[in-house]
Amino acid sequence: KQWYQRRVAITAGVSVFAEECRAYIDRLMPLFYMNLEDNIPSVRQGAAIAISNIVRAYLSPLSNDVVAKLSELLDAVDGQEDDSTLYSDLSKKPAVFGVAMADDPAHTNQVMYSCGSLAPKMGRGGKALGAGGCSASHHFKRPSQPWERTDGAVRLFMELSDVNDTKSDLLPMVRKISSATRKRNFEHHKHLLETIYKCIPMIFRRLTKIKIKPFINDFFDGLFYGLKSDNNLLKAASVECLQSLSLLLGPNILKGRIEMTDYNMMLYVQDAFPETIDM
Repeated sequence: KQWYQRRVAITAGVSVFAEECRAYIDRLMPLFYMNLEDNIPSVRQGAAIAISNIVRAYLSPLSNDVVAKLSELLDAVDGQEDDSTLYSDLSKKPAVFGVAMADDPAHTNQVMYSCGSLAPKMGRGGKALGAGGCSASHHFKRPSQPWERTDGAVRLFMELSDVNDTKSDLLPMVRKISSATRKRNFEHHKHLLETIYKCIPMIFRRLTKIKIKPFINDFFDGLFYGLKSDNNLLKAASVECLQSLSLLLGPNILKGRIEMTDYNMMLYVQDAFPETIDM
């Protein structure tokens, strides 16, 4: 439970104690950035909220550093290798957050593990650090994957899109997000796509329709991929994103854009929400 408590702490701390935290920002920011790249999605989300609260509280020049870091992390997925095993490369070095059991094809149809049965690998016995397994073994960690860093960046992008001082800096980076939707060489790309298409509706609304119109079509290929996916979470996120775009642009305008991009995809769109776009 320690990771949950720390997530709550970093989310609330700066927004509640802005002046008290001011003197410690230089020490806090590396920790927030580390959490933004964490392998637990809710920790990445908590860090994104915390960083956006910091930008609101202190604005420039700190916001310039955050935008630069955001740009760097959005490009991280470009370096993602095909093997994106979720929980590989475990380390016993001190960890802030982490997981300690793999969830990838290498463990499919193998012996099933319960919390207690993990204890030997995780230092069971006596008063050893992390003895007992499960959340008590917070000393286990693994390096974050490049796609997870980009995932955290997308979450931060969404939070910063609600900060007036950063909106102009974010617009040029929208294409970095659309580019990330085309990175599908690694096993867990659907997790990243799900995050993107959950965040896009809010990002587009906050950046305003007029300013995001030039970028919308760039996201269609990934959306269509999501509509055809056998991953229910990605499919649901894609449907909801298209529904939001229909409300933002108008159903007929969205229909025209989709037809110009790939007319065959109208069948998938109609199946997804026939009440929204009338064929």
